[in-house]
Amino acid sequence: MLRGTMTAWRGTRPEVTLACLLLATAGCFADLNEVPQVTVQPASTVQKPGGTVILGCVVEPPRMNVTWRLNGKELNGSDDALGVLITHGTLVITALNNHTVGRYQCVARMPAGAVASVPATVTLASESAHLSPCHGAVPPPPTIHAASC
Repeated sequence: MLRGTMTAWRGTRPEVTLACLLLATAGCFADLNEVPQVTVQPASTVQKPGGTVILGCVVEPPRMNVTWRLNGKELNGSDDALGVLITHGTLVITALNNHTVGRYQCVARMPAGAVASVPATVTLASESAHLSPCHGAVPPPPTIHAASC
């Protein structure tokens, strides 16, 4: 059952009518002239290979559909082969690898406009960063004093 108001096609914005029908079918009654805003941006992170990464994104109005981009390419929902799960504006990388590192952005769209978050960079932690215990100069060897008789 469709809910909402239908407008005639004689208007100047037939895409608004279509969006009204789609949103009404989904039970979402957002103001179609409102431009979406990202209120919580995803954060850049560094993670070890195989680690889990969770990126969050909150948009207004809250019932908007949020999609994600990886390096500018739209992700088509959850991707089991890539190891990416997308639910309610949250993107989860189940096991970080060379294919899942890069720049992620959440995107919210409405007929009045679209908005993308600031890019969040996901990078692999370098093993060498964990192995070097000090970053300064090597300390001098201890001084040995000879005993005098």
